Amino acid sequence: MIDLTSQDKARFENSFTVTPGCWPWNLSRSPKGYGQFHIKSYPYRASRVSYLLYEGEIPDGLHVLHRCDNPCCVNPSHLFLGTNLENMKDRDGKGRHRVLRGSLQKSAKLTEQEVLSILSDKRTHLEVANDYGVSRSLIGAIKSGKRWPQMRAVFQANAKQDVTA
Repeated sequence: MIDLTSQDKARFENSFTVTPGCWPWNLSRSPKGYGQFHIKSYPYRASRVSYLLYEGEIPDGLHVLHRCDNPCCVNPSHLFLGTNLENMKDRDGKGRHRVLRGSLQKSAKLTEQEVLSILSDKRTHLEVANDYGVSRSLIGAIKSGKRWPQMRAVFQANAKQDVTA
């Protein structure tokens, strides 16, 4: 529950720009672009505060979603309530969900081509791991399909083509 004073409300209303469409938040934003409004040193999502001020209570467990898909917008007519599942479906329906796979992940230590080479390598896991500068357990996880499963599928498809050719 967000406890707002009349001073908080006045401060909030001076923190965005009213336009015919979105009302962009002018103060601090989260790394994902959501407006942040601080009450007693605690940061709240500005969209939640807006909904609370102009639309009413937010039942426990519900999220404030954006019709406009603009995270810094606090226009109450652009906001609606939804469950976590509805929030994920809304995100996916708007094409904002992107899972990075393979070498596109920041933490990736190998390329797709290296993984294909590892999958065909017959040496011990330790020997392969030493050559690629990774752990023996990573090599085992790659070979078992627990890590880089998409490349294991490519490797298996290539192996079938080699057999039929």
